[in-house]
Amino acid sequence: MSLLGGLLPPIGLEIPCSMYAVNVPLRVNVLGIVSLDFKGGIKVRVEKNIAEGLGGVMFKIIGHEVSADSPVLGKVTLSQDWDIDTTPLSPLEVISTMPPKFKNTLYHDFTFTIEKPPGGGPPLVLKNTKTAALVNDNLPVFPPQGSVYQLQQPVDLAPAGAPSQVVATIMQMPFTVSHNP
Repeated sequence: MSLLGGLLPPIGLEIPCSMYAVNVPLRVNVLGIVSLDFKGGIKVRVEKNIAEGLGGVMFKIIGHEVSADSPVLGKVTLSQDWDIDTTPLSPLEVISTMPPKFKNTLYHDFTFTIEKPPGGGPPLVLKNTKTAALVNDNLPVFPPQGSVYQLQQPVDLAPAGAPSQVVATIMQMPFTVSHNP
């Protein structure tokens, strides 16, 4: 399903991919930096075509969950937010056709759950305060095969309904993404 010669995935196609990120620095206000290794997956669905420039398609994230095990925080899970209709669509843009080159931005709103929060108590459920953007602007093929997507800016995490009460910040998140046919 590589995009060669300007061919794009068709509308409605669902594309599952594995994801992993190692040494993700999570700044927790009461602890400092905790390093996490996330693994899991993401699934996107092609929603519509992009007509501008050389073209492309827009994706909707329809499933996403990655988790990490931490001796300090227990299981830490980042999963797709339940209200997927408020998250912007994610573009896959054709940058050049010879050789093929694509830019993919994954816009993502998510829930971040810490199994053992500092200070004890039940699992702590946080949300990103602004939509996160993971970008790879030099994809030679799509779907990606071992391509690294970079977080465009740190992402603050706060309790739902209290976005000004930031509890933690994801400083970086270099996800390696590979298609799972």
